[in-house]
Amino acid sequence: MTFAMEKKQLGRHYLKEWREYRGLSLRKLADRMEAQPGVPITSFANLGRIEKMQQQYSQEIMEAAAVALQCTVADLLTVNPAVESEVVELKDMVRGKDIDTIKAILSALPTKESGAA
Repeated sequence: MTFAMEKKQLGRHYLKEWREYRGLSLRKLADRMEAQPGVPITSFANLGRIEKMQQQYSQEIMEAAAVALQCTVADLLTVNPAVESEVVELKDMVRGKDIDTIKAILSALPTKESGAA
């Protein structure tokens, strides 16, 4: 099996992009990821291999990374914060706020279809 095929089978993720977006080194991210307080879940070397698609990630690693990076597992798998930084910043601002109010405000905004720029 070629490396390209292995890469495809592992599935795309944005772990490196999120780590860099939050300004963390591999070592600092690994230090923040714990199975229990004081019990590391993985090493920075393993994280590096995961980022390079040389090693599979587990659900446990992605969940711990999401907590450490203040995002969701879904974000790690689908959102590139380097490209969508404004969306990420908006999500960070509204996290923990009154979601119903936010939805009402967003639904009241004009859309391109309604003639707004």
